Amino acid sequence: MTRLRAFNTPGFRLGAVLFTGIGLAVLVLAIVMSQPTIDGAERLLPPLSSVSSLSVGFLAFMISGWVWALRPRDLPTILFLISGLATLTFTYGAALFGGGAYLLPVWQRETAFYLNVWGATGFGIAMICLFLVYPVRIQGWRWIALATLVFFCGWTVIAVSNPNEGHPVTLVEMFCIIAMIAVQFFATRGDPKGRAILIWFGVSVVLGAGSFIALVALPNTFLLPSVIPAEYAFAFFLIIYVGVAAGLRRYRLFELEEWSFRVLFYAMGAVFLIALDAALIFLLSLGQLEALSVSLLLVAFLYLPFRDVLFRTFLRRKALTEQAMFQAVLGVAFDASETARSERWTGLWQTLFDPLEVAPVRPGPVAATIAEEGAELLIPASAQLPALRLRHPWQGRGLFSPRHQKLAEEVSGLMRHAEQGRRAYDRGVAEERVRIARDMHDNIGAQLLGALHSAEPERKNTMIRETLTDLREIINNAPRAAQDFDEALADLRAESAERLAAADVRLSWTVEGEAPTLSAHVAHALRSIVREAVSNVIKHAGADAMVIRIIADDRGLGIAIRDNGRGFDAAHVNGGHGLVNLRARVEGLNGAIDIAPAETGTSIDVRLPMEETRP
Repeated sequence: MTRLRAFNTPGFRLGAVLFTGIGLAVLVLAIVMSQPTIDGAERLLPPLSSVSSLSVGFLAFMISGWVWALRPRDLPTILFLISGLATLTFTYGAALFGGGAYLLPVWQRETAFYLNVWGATGFGIAMICLFLVYPVRIQGWRWIALATLVFFCGWTVIAVSNPNEGHPVTLVEMFCIIAMIAVQFFATRGDPKGRAILIWFGVSVVLGAGSFIALVALPNTFLLPSVIPAEYAFAFFLIIYVGVAAGLRRYRLFELEEWSFRVLFYAMGAVFLIALDAALIFLLSLGQLEALSVSLLLVAFLYLPFRDVLFRTFLRRKALTEQAMFQAVLGVAFDASETARSERWTGLWQTLFDPLEVAPVRPGPVAATIAEEGAELLIPASAQLPALRLRHPWQGRGLFSPRHQKLAEEVSGLMRHAEQGRRAYDRGVAEERVRIARDMHDNIGAQLLGALHSAEPERKNTMIRETLTDLREIINNAPRAAQDFDEALADLRAESAERLAAADVRLSWTVEGEAPTLSAHVAHALRSIVREAVSNVIKHAGADAMVIRIIADDRGLGIAIRDNGRGFDAAHVNGGHGLVNLRARVEGLNGAIDIAPAETGTSIDVRLPMEETRP
């Protein structure tokens, strides 16, 4: 049983195909080399026509055998193998003719003739049957395949009895293959993947077999000489096998659809150029240079625009400019509503790829991923935006390719950067709100409280005007310029003394050291700290004395504040806005603060840099 399994492996099957192809090639070469030349001398090298035919047949058989070896029970691959065997048959038959049929013995000439004719017929039958079952199976395909086999085999039997009638069998087979392509085109209208396979098949067959028919079989049907020798025209069949092999194996199939159109359009351009050049020479009797020049101009001004129209018609693709895509991504990222952002995120992918279905997917992929052989594109989640599954792009008329995957990665990356920008913007807005609230609490409240308790009307008016000025600065985030050290402390001492005196609290104010100026932010922080401490003493401490000591030295600015009030329990204090604001303000300038209950009352020790520094 183990030995039987060893024979049923892809490697063994491919080895059998290789052995068969090489063995038959060696046999044909041996027969060709045994043929005499025109002068009766022995051949030193095989004729080039034989080598060309053998090469085409061997490669076609190897490609079809490779596909079959991987999927031996799949009906399309079996038919593909039969077509490759048929190609090997008619090319090896042609190779047997060597340097000329009239030099061969009768049996060898007849054998080569029958191999060539039956191989060509077998290729046509196999390709017709292949398009009966692939990409989708046509209803009644068995009866159609049987009728095809009986009809063309019977016709070939009749045709070989009169070989001078040309090649009408292969010509009709080609028309039948084209008809089956048309049938499959309608059968796959709801299957984008199948349509992509069919398009690639169609282009491969039309370019491969169609070129041979046009250059060899069609002229021979009307008893005209071939445009190029059949032995060299066999090379066109390799186009079929390379294309069909790629399609059957679905190797990165989603890249093949646009390739097939491009190949077809370029081939049509070449045919149009050659046909136009020949028509100008033979019909209008133009010189070769003039005909070529006119042909190139007509191709440039007529065919190329027509090709562009055809390409856009068959491959309807919506495209956003980089600017429009950037604006769309920013619109999604900065929309205020999460629901609206999710809807706009879905709408962006709808605009880019026009899929039949867009749905959330969980869990989402880490990166943009193509699935279902190009039918699906999975989009990763971004922040609050969901991961998405896009199915059947361009309303089911195409498949996703690596180019589209790359575009999805770029859009997702752009969205991540936009999300980071939005989060930074939200953090900035939140920090600005906290700053305004802190300044309102520490400064505006303290100043208004002082103005309320001021006994002098003029002083009260002055404090209210200063409060309005500070309020504008808080809103505009534009603190005053650097201030003179002594002047800033003098104003702050007068304000604090007046507020504390109104609450019957004695103030002891001490300044040690000197400094030329205080930066705007340090002066603003100093005022806020002292004002908040004074407010806490007035509202909460129940103290009758307060000590404020300010020290300026080479280490920076030190502020020591003490009161003789009731103090607080460090284990149960909730901090309040005042203490939190003090810590945030000091730490924002890369300073240090310590707030603790003293023996009597509360102590606050602050150390600030003399110049503004940020952590």
